[in-house]
Amino acid sequence: MSVLMGSIAVCMAVLGADPKAPQPQKAIKGHTDAVNSVAFSPDGKQLASASDDDTVHIVDPKTGKLLLKLTGHADSVLAVVFSPDGETIATASADDTAKIWDAETGKVLFTLTGHGNSVNSVAFSHDCRWLATGSDDETVKIWDPETGKETATLKGHTDAVNSVSFSPDDTLLASGSSDTTVRIWNVETRESLRELKGHTHTVNSVAFSPDGTLLASASHDDTIRLWDPANGEPDVTLAGHGGPVEALAFAHDGKLLATASDDGTVKVWDLSSDEEVASIECHEDWVADVTFSPDDKLFATASPDKLVKLWNVPKPKAKSKPKAEAKAKPEAKPKPEAKPKAK
Repeated sequence: MSVLMGSIAVCMAVLGADPKAPQPQKAIKGHTDAVNSVAFSPDGKQLASASDDDTVHIVDPKTGKLLLKLTGHADSVLAVVFSPDGETIATASADDTAKIWDAETGKVLFTLTGHGNSVNSVAFSHDCRWLATGSDDETVKIWDPETGKETATLKGHTDAVNSVSFSPDDTLLASGSSDTTVRIWNVETRESLRELKGHTHTVNSVAFSPDGTLLASASHDDTIRLWDPANGEPDVTLAGHGGPVEALAFAHDGKLLATASDDGTVKVWDLSSDEEVASIECHEDWVADVTFSPDDKLFATASPDKLVKLWNVPKPKAKSKPKAEAKAKPEAKPKPEAKPKAK
């Protein structure tokens, strides 16, 4: 694979009807193998990336400068996320473990052991009370991030669990699996509430919308589905990618959804209309992950081409105003009958 020259690669893109290709703000180098996951810190001042080189890099997204390098996993790091309070970082690895790190020092606080296979996904609850992990061992585990102790193992999937996500109020936990289903769990009772069926291939990523009214899932069947998490009913299917959809992320204001695919593109969707706002092809390889900055001005992408890229978030297309109806002309008054001319 050729190495990109310069910090910014030449990209091809389609952005609405704009013929000009958007350029990334930055292309951040440093990893020596595929980049699998990216995450912004809650204040937006740090950007973490997880790689097949067994490390996590923490950089300043404004400058691309490396701030911390987290080492300790014995295999690929598949997922990374900051805690909502910004004090810790959690990682998931192909070495069958997850780790919790001090975000300031990079020190390992806890190594979470118990899964019987690769750990693919990790998520904090919004109140920082829980940490969830999903694994190739077909289970979801819930941990206490203050102690590193396992508190529950959720069973029900019949294949690898690839993604986990807490609802905004932390009452629900969603998991996406290679068994083609999405499950919704009650966080307190640890019971499976609903099994969402509709995808025809592996579910790679799940995420709740910021207001909790939607649950999005991305699949190897090339589609994204939006569900009503309250009843598990399908809402809409977004189609347009030309390959498996690997990851997705909601903007923090809930207006946009970004999706990353094996077709080499990131698509951005306007959720008010379910229309595609932008389709951007920029990595030399497929796109493994996508995430929005806290202010929704940027989104970051990760790829097996070893790069992390930062992009300006495209704006939804302006909705054309309906043309004003032509005012009805007042009915013409009937002309008075002509009087006969006097002889």
